[in-house]
Amino acid sequence: SDARFVIAINNYRQSGGGGFPHVTTAPVVYNRQIEIRQLLIDWATAHKVIDPATFSSKDWKLVSNGSTVTVTG
Repeated sequence: SDARFVIAINNYRQSGGGGFPHVTTAPVVYNRQIEIRQLLIDWATAHKVIDPATFSSKDWKLVSNGSTVTVTG
């Protein structure tokens, strides 16, 4: 298919690490030069409390090796 999408990845993956060589030639749409993990830390720190009822939505999910990751609190 000719579907297009934008993904957020770290520099390791963008360099082809972890078995993702197909992203090395993809155009970089936006590069803020801040690690994704730091952006998540900063967001969580600023919000203090993360309420799953308002934080989660059906338009994304966490996966590990192709399997959905269930986060429990």
